[in-house]
Amino acid sequence: MLLLRGARAASAASTVVAAGASAGRSTSIRLTVIAALSSGGRRRKGQRRGEAKPPSPPPPPPQPLPRHGETPSSKKKPGARPSVETKKNRLSELEEARGPRRPEGGEARKGGTQQQQQQQEKAKTKRAVRWKCASGCGACCKLDKGPDFPTPDEIFADHPDDLQLYRSMTGDDGWCINYDKATRTCNIYQDRPSFCRVEPKVFDEFFGVPRNRFDREACSACLDNIKMVYGDDSAELSNFKRVIREESNKLEASKNQDKLLDT
Repeated sequence: MLLLRGARAASAASTVVAAGASAGRSTSIRLTVIAALSSGGRRRKGQRRGEAKPPSPPPPPPQPLPRHGETPSSKKKPGARPSVETKKNRLSELEEARGPRRPEGGEARKGGTQQQQQQQEKAKTKRAVRWKCASGCGACCKLDKGPDFPTPDEIFADHPDDLQLYRSMTGDDGWCINYDKATRTCNIYQDRPSFCRVEPKVFDEFFGVPRNRFDREACSACLDNIKMVYGDDSAELSNFKRVIREESNKLEASKNQDKLLDT
């Protein structure tokens, strides 16, 4: 009986020990599960069950505050390239140190070309012009010139006798009664009135044109008359331009010759 009781006691003790061991294992499993849940849920790759979470990296050290008057963008890293503004400032400093540069190459040629153009324009504006009557024209003998020209009353406002004579010479067709259309000549050319004479004195008296502008104004008046009577593409207009060009070239040549003699 004692042996049986001892065996039973031993078996009971072993059962208790086994139960205690199993209870310890279940407790450790539960603690492992709780630790896993409390460490953030899922395990990371390569982390074993029950292993603690690796420590997070330390935070970066605090950056120093910018100095007074300094912006974060103005502080550059060592070895960085200079900005565009810095380059411009350096170039301006170099140009100031060098002083004004002389035009070279294309700039010199460009400046010379501009000067030549200006000289040519001045020469054109100062080009001598001389008026001369072109034979076979007779455009000025058309006394009734139409609304685009000054009226006789406006021209002879201070010369009533000339106004009366002008009207008496105007025919029904607007042409002068002394003009021969067949030959395009004046029948009273030698005795023609003063207002029919293209002279500086007449232009000054009737139109207020000074002597130094007589030739240009006379040429302009003839051009207007010829265009009105014969047209812009007429042979009379081409002939008049040719005559004026020849006379102007002669005058220009004589002036150049006088300059050479003076020098």
